[in-house]
Amino acid sequence: EGNVTAQIVVVRGHPVKLAPEQRWPLSMNWMFQVSPAERAAGHLSATSTASVSQALKQHGAVLLRDALPTQLIDALKSDFDAQWSAFTAAEMRDKARLPPPNPVLRVGEERYEVVLKIKGAFLQSGIFANDLVCNFLAGALDPGMKLSGFTAVLSFPGAKQQHIHTDGPRLFNDAEPSASLPHYAINVSIPLIDVTAEIGGTGIWLGSHQWGPRRAPQPHEMTNVEFRRGDCILIDYRTLHAGLPNISMIARPILYMVYARPWFFDEFNHRGRPSLDMDIEDFEALAPHVQNLLMRAYSQRMRAQYLTSTKS
Repeated sequence: EGNVTAQIVVVRGHPVKLAPEQRWPLSMNWMFQVSPAERAAGHLSATSTASVSQALKQHGAVLLRDALPTQLIDALKSDFDAQWSAFTAAEMRDKARLPPPNPVLRVGEERYEVVLKIKGAFLQSGIFANDLVCNFLAGALDPGMKLSGFTAVLSFPGAKQQHIHTDGPRLFNDAEPSASLPHYAINVSIPLIDVTAEIGGTGIWLGSHQWGPRRAPQPHEMTNVEFRRGDCILIDYRTLHAGLPNISMIARPILYMVYARPWFFDEFNHRGRPSLDMDIEDFEALAPHVQNLLMRAYSQRMRAQYLTSTKS
């Protein structure tokens, strides 16, 4: 690690680790170690906050090592399995074909985004309002930021490389303002298992949030590192990335929580599809500031149900 990350490119659908002489240095480290003291305090130190903020502006993505306790991740994984592990890839394919509102969306070959039921560990841990993550994002986005989505992507064995994409379209047709804008939405990725090269993590084109629309991403420009339980990967909505091939025998779940400025909501990915699934009784039991954080996504859930319901 340090200033040189383990680089992996995809050749004929398979991840290949580059030899040391084939790797390329980053102009600035995008990976940061969260200390036990910072994790216990629920916020990064002032020095860390400044460094992480600068890296996020420059690279459009940062990786926070050990931002969350592994015991929490294991509890989330257990509840994820209770909801989704019984389904095979073929069954998920069938589910994705059902009409909206549908909690399953096909996002690649043998790769599915699912809306999680916020119960059990997902609710009790308050992972969607994690102090360390939200305290940092409040500065990067806005103190009044909103949760825009709470989903997970499950990559089954045999999944090919996903298409290179951003998480949403540009805000404006004119490329220059879109590239120069500050962060307006950030996707927080939390792997629920240790993600090796064989399992297939996420390839990221660092700095691509500032590219023009004619700049084509090249394979050698991709950065990828192995994710560990407890890591948080923060990705600007404009940053190019792609899920990598899963050549293992293990299904790979990654939790995704999207946070945005108060004026932005991801209508592109959640048109007629809920971005959050929480019972009204559980929502009403949340602290007022957490309700405020979730209000936009929760309102979209109710709206999606209304728009897609059968009128009598």
